[in-house]
Amino acid sequence: MNDITPAKVRNFLLTKYAEAINMLGLKADEVPATFDFLLSGTIDSFGILDMVSSIEDEFHIQLDMAALDAEEITVLGPLCQYVAENSKAA
Repeated sequence: MNDITPAKVRNFLLTKYAEAINMLGLKADEVPATFDFLLSGTIDSFGILDMVSSIEDEFHIQLDMAALDAEEITVLGPLCQYVAENSKAA
């Protein structure tokens, strides 16, 4: 059974990128669902692959990222929701 929730994915991502987010003057509990890792400079285009791979490794899942809107792949809220709803056990 899949016990991956958007909150768990959010917590993982905010912990993984905590240093970069703190440098933007944000605290983890203040980061909005609309936060864009790419547009904020937290990750670059290569970082997208690393972020997806990290999620898959952390939660032992495989994701079909082609099904997620390309504009939302780096946005915190939609990405967390997508991972929770579409993860498949690896």
